Amino acid sequence: MIDDVQNVSVKSGNHGFIGIVVLLILMGLMVCMVPVYMQNRINHLYGNFYSLREKVNLLNREILLQEFEINKLTSLEYLADFAEHAGLGLYDVPVKVMVSGVPNE
Repeated sequence: MIDDVQNVSVKSGNHGFIGIVVLLILMGLMVCMVPVYMQNRINHLYGNFYSLREKVNLLNREILLQEFEINKLTSLEYLADFAEHAGLGLYDVPVKVMVSGVPNE
């Protein structure tokens, strides 16, 4: 009976030691895996950042092109060409609309 008690205490001591070793190994693996995980997340975020920055640059380019088109359409040369093409005659001699010197009836 004494042998059984000693064997039980030795076995429970071995289980505690093995549990601590397994826990230390798992903690070591976590310490090794966390930096890799964090690096992968940072790379993913940088990828998103660069793709969004590219989209922003394309949208800014579109805005600049639209502003250029607006400036071109509102320039005086363009308006003069349009008036000449449409027959508005902006540079013609003004026509007298009201006759002066005739009595009003």
